[in-house]
Amino acid sequence: MINIKINIDKTSNKWYCEAPRKACLPAGKEEDIVKKIIMLSVVVITISFLNFGAINAQDAWVAREGAVKNSEIKDAVFNKESLYIATKSALYRTKDVKQKWEPVFSLPQSGNNQITCVAGRSRAMFLGTRRGLFRSDDDGQRWINIFRTIMPDKNNITCIELSRHNRSRIIIATEKGVFASEDLGMRWQDISGALKNMSVSCLALNKEYMYAGTESGLHIRKADGGNWERIFVRSASERIETDEPQDTTEDEYETDASIKTIAIDGSRVYIGYSKEIKYSDDQGKAWKDLSREGLVGGINHILISAKNKRIYCATYKGVFEFDAEKSRWLELYKGIAKSTSVSRLIFGSDDENTIFAVTDNGLYSIQRGDYIMDDYPDIDKSLNTLKVIFDGEPTYKELQQAAIKYAEVSPEKIKKWRSEAKARALLPKVSLGADNSRSDTYDIYTSATKDYVVSGPDDTSDGWSVSVSWELGDLIWSDDQTNIDVRSRLMVQLRNDILDDLRRAYYERKRLQLELMANPYKDMNIRFEKELRLQELTHSIDDLTGNYLSDHIRKSSKSSKKSS
Repeated sequence: MINIKINIDKTSNKWYCEAPRKACLPAGKEEDIVKKIIMLSVVVITISFLNFGAINAQDAWVAREGAVKNSEIKDAVFNKESLYIATKSALYRTKDVKQKWEPVFSLPQSGNNQITCVAGRSRAMFLGTRRGLFRSDDDGQRWINIFRTIMPDKNNITCIELSRHNRSRIIIATEKGVFASEDLGMRWQDISGALKNMSVSCLALNKEYMYAGTESGLHIRKADGGNWERIFVRSASERIETDEPQDTTEDEYETDASIKTIAIDGSRVYIGYSKEIKYSDDQGKAWKDLSREGLVGGINHILISAKNKRIYCATYKGVFEFDAEKSRWLELYKGIAKSTSVSRLIFGSDDENTIFAVTDNGLYSIQRGDYIMDDYPDIDKSLNTLKVIFDGEPTYKELQQAAIKYAEVSPEKIKKWRSEAKARALLPKVSLGADNSRSDTYDIYTSATKDYVVSGPDDTSDGWSVSVSWELGDLIWSDDQTNIDVRSRLMVQLRNDILDDLRRAYYERKRLQLELMANPYKDMNIRFEKELRLQELTHSIDDLTGNYLSDHIRKSSKSSKKSS
């Protein structure tokens, strides 16, 4: 293991390295290389809210990473009143999301090293990469490599877990095993045991036990020592087997048996894998299913509030909150027009009033409040008040049919294909043939005094043929049916995605219309943002339906003028 320490002298602005051997910058080129690193790392951040609403009226998901360079967010953590976000090659920090983000760590642009995860407590920050673990004891000002082995797979950090009960204990998961430290990374112990050749995807700790999630299931180990024991494995009956190629996100989650996330609430342990969430109250001896009603998409992460015990779930379709009274999941999607894959959730404040979501489109935040769709006013009970909103606009059912027609994903299309495939068997295969031949006849005569040739009549023949055949077995089954099955499955997935996007945009637009009517904003900036969001949702619906919404409103407006 090599410890490399990079320092900066603030008085002279000189960078220097401390290492057990020469492993830093080439002599005489330190200043040039540092300048290049700084130029590549530091970016000027401007937080833009044009598409997501003003801070003063924050009641929806809001983009938060601004113009952070390489905005493919890998992880995020809230620590000591600061929010950190990690991209593939850099770590950024801010104390106020309305202000700029400050880069505090960056990897060289060359090479295949990447940041994989981040964790922190107090002034200590830990950063996992493909080539080891880094720690900073001064809020990211200086970093040292505290974990690195000669085995590349063991250097690939997949998860960092800090113990809540022992502030000096840190556990890391790698592509090949698990390692623990009782002094925040100064000395390490390989506690892999049976997991030494397994890729560990997630970890969780409580006072008595450690939990590790792998492709083979969930494993448990006593915190003070012992061997790993597997306490959960996905049963074969839960897996979906198919002969078709598994090339979609849906299929990948269906067939992936690995544990994606572990969450602990007291003595209860939750695990998420594929599209299932299970929990155990007895260290994994017995498992129960948590209701999936309302939950859409494969599980990526589970977050539990320490203050009110609320459960949040991130999937590749969005963010959901569990309603314990109704035993169902409620989707938190206001502010995001389309379903977004969310990889991780964190609380952005000590009071847990702000939730941050790490998505494939960047970082989003939401204030806890009236953001669950079931918490909004009941539109059906307020039709008289909302008559002005609904008059002249198509219903969701009409827009749904328009979207299906526009995208050509109607179920009738599949039925037509199937009937045509069967009817095809009634049509015969017709083969036509024609032939023509011609030959000449010559007789040769010879004698003692004379030779001569006699030409006879030409021998000609003409013919043609017609053959007709039927494949009557195709009336029951044909290869075309297999192709239709594949296309049908893809069409259903496409139709569901289109209708999901339409549903989100439609109902958020209705709520925004109600909000603008019932609570007119005097602040012009806020009203402008709301009106802009309303136009954006209208255009989103038009994109999905071939301008059906705008055309319908325009026709209704003309009809109203004529009648008046």
